[in-house]
Amino acid sequence: MKAALSSTLLPTAWRDTPHHYGVVSRLLHWLTALLVLTQFFVVVMWRVFGETSVTLMLSRLAPHGAIGLLLLVITLARLVWWLNQRGQRPRQLHTLRGRLASTVHGLFYVLLMLISSLGVIRNYAGGWPLKIYGIEVIPGAENEVPALMLPADLLHSPLSWLLLLLVVGHIVMAIVHQRLPLMTKISGRSRKNF
Repeated sequence: MKAALSSTLLPTAWRDTPHHYGVVSRLLHWLTALLVLTQFFVVVMWRVFGETSVTLMLSRLAPHGAIGLLLLVITLARLVWWLNQRGQRPRQLHTLRGRLASTVHGLFYVLLMLISSLGVIRNYAGGWPLKIYGIEVIPGAENEVPALMLPADLLHSPLSWLLLLLVVGHIVMAIVHQRLPLMTKISGRSRKNF
């Protein structure tokens, strides 16, 4: 049984190595990014335009609760994969930037789990069943449960906007990280020319 769960059965390209993240890690990362950005896109469209035929269509294509539940499942899968691959993954440098990157990545996991869980709790406590494309996966409570709804109502939205802020910072730092070696090479060449 243990051998069946081992990642060594996967081709090398699918697994993490000290030099790069494998296909599984990259797939889970980009799927998470796509779902998070979809959530924010739909929410922002609703906030800007209100109820229109476009926002209603977006909500049918990407139901907020269903995407949130999917994010919870994918985040759990990412944690299991991380535990499985943790000794093989690229390591962060023991610098301030490396520690900051590790902290932010840890915050991503915590926020994704917390926000998604609060959304599921709020749905249940409000008496609304959680449906994925018409199929009920989690029933709603028979009566509203205010003691559960209050913390979910208070925290779900602010933590979501904090997540968006971290996502924007992550994107900016990824761009800087990718461009920094190129900029160093360019500035090194220009110094040699003078």
